[in-house]
Amino acid sequence: MLQHLKNVLSEEEVAEVRELASKGKFVEGKVTNPNSRIKNNLQMPYGDPHGERAADVVIAALARNQAVKDLVYPKQISRPTVCRYTAGMTYGFHVDAAIFRSEPPMRSDVSCTVFISGPDEYEGGELEIQSGSGMLRFKGDAGDAVIYPSTTVHRVAPLQSGERLVAINWFQSMVRDQRHRDVLAQLQQIDNVLYAAGDPQGSRVLVDAIRTNLLRMWAEL
Repeated sequence: MLQHLKNVLSEEEVAEVRELASKGKFVEGKVTNPNSRIKNNLQMPYGDPHGERAADVVIAALARNQAVKDLVYPKQISRPTVCRYTAGMTYGFHVDAAIFRSEPPMRSDVSCTVFISGPDEYEGGELEIQSGSGMLRFKGDAGDAVIYPSTTVHRVAPLQSGERLVAINWFQSMVRDQRHRDVLAQLQQIDNVLYAAGDPQGSRVLVDAIRTNLLRMWAEL
């Protein structure tokens, strides 16, 4: 399931990450993908103290977000990386790596882009994701996040002007199959609708039972 989530980071957290990015070190993005011919951006390297603090802020926000929990069922969360794009930079169409050589290694099931810059701070630079309904384009407000299956082909469109600052990371889900995650998310949406309607027929118990038992069948701990 592909979702645009609003206000994942608070205004204070966005301000803190921006301040850390202004003080931190940036290197060529190819440092983590040296053979790429399509990656042209900058990123804060692992070990940079400002980058590490920024990663802490982002990962804490994602970990507490209920929508992320309901859509992703995180088992592992990769360390977020702050990336910067300036005029002329881009990241061409690609699929994210399947396995990250972290400790322990993790499989990428769900990708995540957290917007640190606002949409009025740069031209171009949209996150473009190929889907069955055509090309989807995202340019979120500062603090928003887009989560999408790591199997999708996507790119960052060329930046025409300004500066695009984002944090990116990946999740390994307890529910490996995207189709299963979609079903669970749909059941959660039904539950939310019933809750908003006051659950006049008492149907939430049954919906929750179905969702819980499917999760019991599909989860890998």
